Amino acid sequence: MPVKKDIFRFKQFRIAQEQTAMKVGTDGVLLGAWADLKHAHHILDIGTGTGLIALMCAQKQPLAHIDAIEIDPAAACQASENFSNSKWSKRLQLIHSDFKLFVPEKKYDVIISNPPYFDEKTLNSNQQRTIARHNQQLSLDELITRSKKILQPEGSIQLILPADKLETVKQIIRQEQLFLNKLCFVKGHAKAKVKRILLKISHIDKPLKENHLIIEHARHQYTDDYIQLTRDFYLKM
Repeated sequence: MPVKKDIFRFKQFRIAQEQTAMKVGTDGVLLGAWADLKHAHHILDIGTGTGLIALMCAQKQPLAHIDAIEIDPAAACQASENFSNSKWSKRLQLIHSDFKLFVPEKKYDVIISNPPYFDEKTLNSNQQRTIARHNQQLSLDELITRSKKILQPEGSIQLILPADKLETVKQIIRQEQLFLNKLCFVKGHAKAKVKRILLKISHIDKPLKENHLIIEHARHQYTDDYIQLTRDFYLKM
């Protein structure tokens, strides 16, 4: 009998993920749903994994062409499969490459990433999972510095990061003469500490917009804000 695939179904697409170290998770869905893609025609998803965020971008912005770069061969193959099986396959391109070696012929309106963020002290023995989750392959500094070089003058870099990376990313942004335009603090529930931050970074200096998002009232009892944010994607929202 053929092996049953590990499938995660969304309202308008599905994600096969049996070949990937990092499965569909809340972080990717949060970033894809929160991302500001207005007027974006060319989008780059760095470290696409299963292709989740790229597919969410394709759903949200019907005019956009999305390039998705992935260093891990198994994940790249899986993302390519997921793109081919979607109704947006003509607008999605998988690039199997190291972002540090990537030299595109165009600049991007939006560069989006759920980047690796674990430090060396938490290294995992599984090499594929290590590449997906750790910053050995691509540091936050390299991600932002290289993204700036291929960003349109009015474009933006949009990220999800652990909350404890905020001061680090602010320092990098200052060094690169970029500006933080939007910042969302994410909590799992009202009494929890801020776990994640969502950021929009650009060349443009304008007033910072900050807000907070709480995901759940209790286990599987989602807040109205989280439902509103993700309802176009999750099947049961």
